[in-house]
Amino acid sequence: MKTKHPRHRLILLQAISQNCNAVATALCRRAPVGNSIEAPRHSEATTTFMKRVLGAFALSLCVSFAPRAFAVEGGLGRPISGMQIAPFAGVIPPEPGVAVATGETYYEGSIGGVRDVPIAGLLVANGDMKASFTPIALFYIWPTPTKGWNFASAISFPLAWLEVEANVSLGPLSVRIKDSTFGLFDLAFTPIVASHHFSQTDHLALSFTFWAPTGSFEKGRLVNLSQNTWTFIPGVAYTKILPEANIELTGIWQMEFDTEDPATRYQNGILSDLEVLAIKRFKNGLGIGFIESWIQQVTDDEGTAADALNGFVGRAFGIGPIVTYSTKLGKSHLDFSARWIHDFDVSNRVEGDGFNFSASLKF
Repeated sequence: MKTKHPRHRLILLQAISQNCNAVATALCRRAPVGNSIEAPRHSEATTTFMKRVLGAFALSLCVSFAPRAFAVEGGLGRPISGMQIAPFAGVIPPEPGVAVATGETYYEGSIGGVRDVPIAGLLVANGDMKASFTPIALFYIWPTPTKGWNFASAISFPLAWLEVEANVSLGPLSVRIKDSTFGLFDLAFTPIVASHHFSQTDHLALSFTFWAPTGSFEKGRLVNLSQNTWTFIPGVAYTKILPEANIELTGIWQMEFDTEDPATRYQNGILSDLEVLAIKRFKNGLGIGFIESWIQQVTDDEGTAADALNGFVGRAFGIGPIVTYSTKLGKSHLDFSARWIHDFDVSNRVEGDGFNFSASLKF
């Protein structure tokens, strides 16, 4: 596990359901004229974009709700490379309503080598981890009287499976231990996402998400279903559509702030997460593109273990492909997304490969 943040307790699983292009079609067709983001009449590409926005939005929230990685305590933190961004992240569709999205994120990596890493009050080395995260996200788009802004709220219920094997220091001895767990992870809430539509092709979204330490946590255990901290994540996203070429460009930037872990007295440093994607879509509903990400810890961790590790400041870069597909299913719209992100140039974080598959359906 090569993560940069001591959250290495396997909060890692948070990168999940990020693609959500399907719900858009059904909702956008019913959108009130005065509150819609009208597509240029001459552009089929923009019309297709509007049809996908709702589904993409649902998937984007689902993805944001996947647990993250380590560099903080545990070496992961809440973000996993390239798993927070989603297609159309800067757009909230104009049609009010409720949608459901889910997905699956799998991550496998390692951290530590011969260096100690703090996990739930333990110091471990040569850590190998596997994690699977399946969030179920519900979101609601609020009725809005103006066509320039749209607002939404969301909640996620994440199921997680975690397995870690590492050398644990027990006094003068080092013992190889393997542990695993399965259950409901920390709950994530997004009370507000506000999207401003500069034009039919340029959209900005401001968001605020927080994670509550609702999962089970046991000090001295290799794997836990909680990071045991409150986490607050303000973020901004921008989406640019090139309708003639049917290309989407989206970028997000989030900052992560944690409270102190009351069990271990470990304070994670502040994290910055910058991610970008580009997707080319075709008339048959298929889209292909790539994702790049940069996770950087901007302040030192604090606490006895962090001081011994010189602040345990983490960093990770990630890159990989993304594939999307959108289709009608009767009167509903179905969207799929799949991605693979490979970590590189990693320091004090879990380093490995992440895979994500997600789907959304709007009735």
